Amino acid sequence: MAGFAISSTDHQDQRSLWLRSPQWDLTWISLSVLLMVLPYFAYFTGISVGLDADFARNVVNGIVAFCIGGPHMYATYTRTLMEPTFRKRYWTIIPMAVIIPAIVIYAAIFHFIYLLTFFFFWASIHVLHQIAFIVGCYRERDTHQAPRWHQWVDYAVVLTALYPMAMYRFVNSSFVIGENTLFFPEFLKMDIVWWLATAVFSLSFVLYVSKTVTEFKRGTGNIPKTILIGVTVLATFFTPFFNELDVAFQGLNTWHSFQYLGLTWYINRLRYERGEISRPMVRKLSEPGKWWRYYGFVVSLSLSAISIIGVLQLTSEYHGLTFDQAYYMIILCFLLTHYYHDHILFTKPEAVHADVKV
Repeated sequence: MAGFAISSTDHQDQRSLWLRSPQWDLTWISLSVLLMVLPYFAYFTGISVGLDADFARNVVNGIVAFCIGGPHMYATYTRTLMEPTFRKRYWTIIPMAVIIPAIVIYAAIFHFIYLLTFFFFWASIHVLHQIAFIVGCYRERDTHQAPRWHQWVDYAVVLTALYPMAMYRFVNSSFVIGENTLFFPEFLKMDIVWWLATAVFSLSFVLYVSKTVTEFKRGTGNIPKTILIGVTVLATFFTPFFNELDVAFQGLNTWHSFQYLGLTWYINRLRYERGEISRPMVRKLSEPGKWWRYYGFVVSLSLSAISIIGVLQLTSEYHGLTFDQAYYMIILCFLLTHYYHDHILFTKPEAVHADVKV
C-alpha cells in the first residue's frame, strides 16, 4: 500500500503525526465514524412513522446518495478526468469511462444479482483500501523505524475485521440487500469458510494489540494511526451483524464518503497552493475558504444522477426495471469508475504528484 505524509504551508508543526491537525483529523478522518448511526436512525424513524420498510430503505439510499455518497465519487474526477496531466499519464481512464458503464448497464438488466454481489465485494475492498491508505499516511509521518511486519499487521487487522460475520451470512444465505440475496457459490457454503475468516481476523487482532502495546510502552506509539485503526475495526466488525444490511452498509458508506470529501478537498487545496491544478474551474473549486463551492459542484452532479434514476422509475412500465435495478445501474456507472480511479490514486505514488504527497 502506498502511503504518503501530507506536507503543507498551513502546518504549524511539520513533525506532527497528524495529517493536518488533531482537530481536523478527528473531525474528518476518525471520529466521523459516529456518522454511521445516521442511516439506521433515519431508517427506524421512517418505520416508526408508518413507512413501509422497503420504502424507508430506499429513502435512506436516496438521501445518502444525494448528500454524501454521490458527491464523494464525483469529487474524484476533480483530480483525474478534469486534470490533463493525470489523463495523459493514466490514459486508460478514458476507455474505462466507457467500458465500465457499458458493463454495468448490461449486468443491471440481465445479471442484476451478480452485479450487486460484485459491487458489495468491491465496495468493501475499496472502503478498506482507503483506510489502509490513510494508515500508510500516518505511518510515513512517523520518524521511528518499525519492523516491516508491523506495517503488514496494521493492514491485516484493517482488511479482515469485516469478514467473519459477512462470511457467516454468505455461508448461511442471509446476506440480503433489500429483497435480493447476494450470490455465493454453493461449494463455498461450508462453516469452515467463516471459521477461517474468523481465525485470520483473530490472529491479526492479537498480533496488532500485542505490537501496539509494545510500541506505546517504548514511547513510539502512533496515536492518530491507532485511533483510526481502532474505530475501523469496531465499525467494520459489527456492520454485518445488523438486520437491514443495505442500511448498515450505507452507514459505512457515509463515514467513508465523509472522509473522502475532506481528504479530496484538502489534497486539492495543496495542489492549488503549489499551482498544480491545470483547469481554471477546478482551481476555483479549490480556493481557500470555498468549501461550499466545491461541495455544491459535486452535489449538483449527484442531483443529475438522481434525476435519471427518477426518470427510469417513472417509466418503469416501459422497460420493466425494478427500483433497485434503476438505482444501482445509474449509481454504479459512476461509482465503479470512481473505484478504478481511486485504485490508481491509492497505489501509484506519482499519481498524487511528488510534492503534494498524500
